[in-house]
Amino acid sequence: MTPSLVLMDYVDRKTLNNEQLSYLEQVLKASIQKLKFTGIEPAIANNEICDAALISQGSYEISCIASILDMLQPTKKPMERKTKVFNALCNAGLIVTD
Repeated sequence: MTPSLVLMDYVDRKTLNNEQLSYLEQVLKASIQKLKFTGIEPAIANNEICDAALISQGSYEISCIASILDMLQPTKKPMERKTKVFNALCNAGLIVTD
C-alpha cells in the first residue's frame, strides 16, 4: 500500500475503508514530522487526486491527504489537518504568504 494508491482508490470510489483511513493518518503524521525536521519538498499529487480532494491542481500530496481525511473523518480538534499541513509547509518555506 502506498499513499498514491490509496488516494487513487479514493478518486475511483469516493470513499475509503477504515484500514486505508488509518494508513493515511499515519502517513500524514509522518509526513508533517519529516517536513518539520528536514524541510524536504513533498511529492506533488496528480491532478485527479487534487480534484477529488477539492484543492488546486499541482498541490502537494500531503495537502490532498489532509483535505480528504478532513472530509471523511472530521477532527474534533480546533485545527483541521489541512491547516496543520499549510502551517508546516509555510514554516518549511515551501509556501510564501504576504
